Amino acid sequence: MNTNTIFSKTEAGLREVQSRSAGFPIRLRQILIMIDGHKRFDDLLGLQPDPEELTKQLLQLMELQLIVNTGADDLRPPVARPSTATTPAAATASPVLNQAQTLPSASARNKVRRIMAMTDQAYLSNKLEFMLSDVFDVMSSAEDMNFCIDRWQKAMRDAGHGDMVDAYMFQIRSALAS
Repeated sequence: MNTNTIFSKTEAGLREVQSRSAGFPIRLRQILIMIDGHKRFDDLLGLQPDPEELTKQLLQLMELQLIVNTGADDLRPPVARPSTATTPAAATASPVLNQAQTLPSASARNKVRRIMAMTDQAYLSNKLEFMLSDVFDVMSSAEDMNFCIDRWQKAMRDAGHGDMVDAYMFQIRSALAS
């Protein structure tokens, strides 16, 4: 898909967002929620920075008839885009939790969620609201936690708040260590 491809939800897609059916993959649900008939393929790369993986996920949603391509774009691979990393830390972000680890305590997760929700409201105009409710609140693995933290970091850096990320990451790491 090229970077200007735009998708819209079908009636079935709108119902899926409302019903939140059990068993629907969290990552697909997050992409489905973000599709609004205005965001371009390039805009959705904030959720899934790997263009090939995003293409696969969008094709899955199309096969499930939850979204439709509203443009005349074809299924060509996207044009390579320059890295959006503003600091070396953004380019080499490592997972906060080891994939073999279990999720931290509920108290630690709540602290992390409060940090993310507060910064989302203060700096991102609630851009991550759906990620917090549809991914963070139902996470079941260290991979899910890392996914949420990575998306939060990327959104903050993309919005020009990279300096704030480092300060809040100290708090997040402290919460997870407790």
